[in-house]
Amino acid sequence: MGTRLRLISGFLILVMGLLVSFPVFANAQNDNELTIRGTVRVGKEIIPDARVTVSNAQNIEIGSELSGEDGKWEIPIPGLGEYTVTLVGPLPEGVVIRDGASDRVTVIVDEYKSKAVGFQLVGEDKKPILEIQSTWERLLNRMVSGLKVGLLVALASIGLSLIFGVTGLVNFAHSEMVAFGAVIALLLESTIGLTGALFPIAVILAVMAGGGLGYGLERGIFGPLRRKKMTNISLMVVSIGLAFLMRYLILIYHGAEPETFESFRIQSGVSLGPIELPTKDYFIIAIALTTLVTVGLLLQRTKLGTSMRAVSDNPALAESSGIDVNKTIMWVWILGSALASLGGTMIGLTQVVEWQMGEKILLLMFAAVTLGGLGTAFGAMVGGLAIGFASETSTFWLDNDLKFLIALAVMIVILLVRPQGILGVRERLG
Repeated sequence: MGTRLRLISGFLILVMGLLVSFPVFANAQNDNELTIRGTVRVGKEIIPDARVTVSNAQNIEIGSELSGEDGKWEIPIPGLGEYTVTLVGPLPEGVVIRDGASDRVTVIVDEYKSKAVGFQLVGEDKKPILEIQSTWERLLNRMVSGLKVGLLVALASIGLSLIFGVTGLVNFAHSEMVAFGAVIALLLESTIGLTGALFPIAVILAVMAGGGLGYGLERGIFGPLRRKKMTNISLMVVSIGLAFLMRYLILIYHGAEPETFESFRIQSGVSLGPIELPTKDYFIIAIALTTLVTVGLLLQRTKLGTSMRAVSDNPALAESSGIDVNKTIMWVWILGSALASLGGTMIGLTQVVEWQMGEKILLLMFAAVTLGGLGTAFGAMVGGLAIGFASETSTFWLDNDLKFLIALAVMIVILLVRPQGILGVRERLG
């Protein structure tokens, strides 16, 4: 008990430190409006007074600006969508658009952060100057983005794997627990005013609400049904119905329009060597990684973790050894739901909060749990990282709409080689 309390308290102190510093640094990068920006230059030579215009998908101009003395320009846009950025000029003598390139760039703004745009210019030496990252830098950024997505998928999937491990239940409602955490955090931010430096309180309260939801579901629905000897197939059907109920309750309350957290709506990129991410993404990676490491230590070094692993391996033997199986299952529901809520909040920070966000991540969570090995928390971590890394990195070569297809293809290939999953244990039959 003492080890568990020290581990949990140490984790809370570390995460609190990350969360508290999170909005302080992130808000320093927070803009008031969504923009498209760039710098007009040839190599190190900047080009001032060059006009740049932005038009929407209907070819209606929505903004125009001259590049400043530093060559920079920035034009506000009304929202997400497709835009065309045009370099009107004038350009200095001897500077032209590279052959084969265009003075127009199409930009798809699909998330709430500023977009940087560059033009391919040629100076007097006729060497193309690209105001974009090199190939290896773009690939590295895709890989880091894949790491972030993988950590969040793993964070959201651990509870699903733990619940299956100790009860044998495939809980389809787990995805809605992810959405629940994001919606609660958004509610606390917008109604109570937990913005800026107070936003970590909203995250912690959302995680606690998620744990309370898990407690309520086990105490009020799944526990009584399990004690009445309902089969896991029947319980799975109950979880499917519960998932639809929760999803449409979120729709009724939240509405169909996607929303974003006001505290971190728009952020410019922060460079760390060749890596450029919004400030919030660095903190999200740190918080998710810290949480996963803490969960791993909890499972390996505490009495509660030992009980969870024992119940997962053999419930009857665990009970005969003096372990309170029902109490262990209750803690698994609380911990798994709390982690799902934390994952949902972090996903909402990187994307948007919407009523279908749980449904959209459900397939990835099942893929992660299956790939890593059913019923193992560490398998969910490894599987989530593999799925996120494969899906995001594939967008470097393929269309963004194909990334989930690539993730599932990777899962199928690995399972063909290792059917029990990466960390799963092959069962002996007969």
